[in-house]
Amino acid sequence: MRSEDFIALRRDDWNRLEDLLSHAGAGHMNALTPAQVLTMAALYRRATADLARAQRDWPGEPVHRYLNGLVARGHGIVYRRGGEIRKRVRRFYVETLPRTYREAWPFVLAAGALLFVPALVTFFVVLANPDAAYAIVSPSLIDKVHHHELWTHIPADERAQAAGLIMTTNLRVVMIAFAFGVVFGLPVIAVLIINGISLGGLFGLTQAYGLGGGLFDFVIAHGVLELSIVTTIAGGGLMMGWSLISPGNLKRSDSLVVATRRAFTLLLGLGPLLVAAGIIEGNISPSGAPFAVKLAIGLTTGVLFYSYLLLGARNRLQKRSLLELQVPLHQSGR
Repeated sequence: MRSEDFIALRRDDWNRLEDLLSHAGAGHMNALTPAQVLTMAALYRRATADLARAQRDWPGEPVHRYLNGLVARGHGIVYRRGGEIRKRVRRFYVETLPRTYREAWPFVLAAGALLFVPALVTFFVVLANPDAAYAIVSPSLIDKVHHHELWTHIPADERAQAAGLIMTTNLRVVMIAFAFGVVFGLPVIAVLIINGISLGGLFGLTQAYGLGGGLFDFVIAHGVLELSIVTTIAGGGLMMGWSLISPGNLKRSDSLVVATRRAFTLLLGLGPLLVAAGIIEGNISPSGAPFAVKLAIGLTTGVLFYSYLLLGARNRLQKRSLLELQVPLHQSGR
């Protein structure tokens, strides 16, 4: 193939890459949509392959010099580190995280259903037949319940250590839920169902022996926040799995990249809140604080969590959309 034929074959992709690089260079990577970022990355990879071929077949010719400059320009934009760290962090928590949560709502809802529906079914099964708990709960816990005791007591001098252990365990669980999303989401589904069955079995068993109120007293302070975070991040894992099953107009690899980026946003933004949930679970939940105080903590953390994610940045995004609509109108009037 002559270099002229090669140029004619690849020119459209190079022009498209130049346009995206110009757009990104003018307003940083945030000026591009996620789809445009993926397109730019794919075109950049192809341009590097084209450069390697030009270097092999047409060294010193204009096409080689052009591609060398194009790839060098692309490398500087694709791999550069963005500045204004504080501004970027603020934008992440003010806009990106709430918006990503709302976009992921079908998967978060599915994760909640996979956890709480089995929990509800198991609760009534064990409540009607407490012996069924032997297939779900460890014998040591069942023995405690048979003696009308709960396993939730943590001595005051051990609560700080217990809080640290709880944080570590919770973070491990959500990271596993995130990571296994790449296996078509199947392990995430299994983890949610298994944990739902365990949760429902424990509540059904304690309720059957008149200890349900004590377990609820222990769970309410931390449970709303903790379970909300777990279902949200598990929803991100399901989103990754669904991107492989139904990639839409994208290639499966590109669809997975988009979904993984969104799921990682949820993990990065909400994972640290498990520290707060662990502190509550390790210190307040096993304490002798009045039930009203624990209930208030649980409801307050839940209201703050969902208010932030469901309502955060809505006004800002609406104003931005209005400005984007007004620009063409002003331009058309010229």
